[in-house]
Amino acid sequence: MVYDKVIEGLTVRLRSIQEADAEVTYRMRTDPEKTKYLHRSSGTVEEQRNYIKRQMKLEGDYLFIVEDLKRNSIGMKGVYNYNPVAKTVETGRFLSYGSQVQNIEALKLSFDFAFDVLGVEKIVMGALENNTVMLGIQKRFGAEIIYRETLEGIEYDNICSVLIKDIYVNSKVKVEGLIKRFADRV
Repeated sequence: MVYDKVIEGLTVRLRSIQEADAEVTYRMRTDPEKTKYLHRSSGTVEEQRNYIKRQMKLEGDYLFIVEDLKRNSIGMKGVYNYNPVAKTVETGRFLSYGSQVQNIEALKLSFDFAFDVLGVEKIVMGALENNTVMLGIQKRFGAEIIYRETLEGIEYDNICSVLIKDIYVNSKVKVEGLIKRFADRV
């Protein structure tokens, strides 16, 4: 789906993906260093463009481009499987060329979108067990591990966690303080 507003932060902004992003996102999705925790694309730029077209129409599924404040594309972030009845959503599909502060803020902005715009009570997310940076960031936000799963064709287990809105409200304040301290260094 397309969210028609830009979500502004101190170091990054999120906007819905567009067909014009096909080339830059294709390069991101084929970078072996950046996709070591994701499924790498094996297609073409045109297949990426077609994926974006489908993505933009997919109910309950949002894919954002992460931009720095100069509007350079530095990543992608997904918010998907939105269930308005259960008040849940999943987040993932995070790939970034940003600094650690920009990455943390991109996650924060996606969580704000889920809780404040979509109105969910829980965010479910996962990270491969060898992605210790992401697992640490999730923990900083207050996420609790709920289970571990083995995925076919993936060397490492996927660690699934949940972030509850009430817990996020408290952790968000600390994370915002961290972002403010380092925003001018980005």
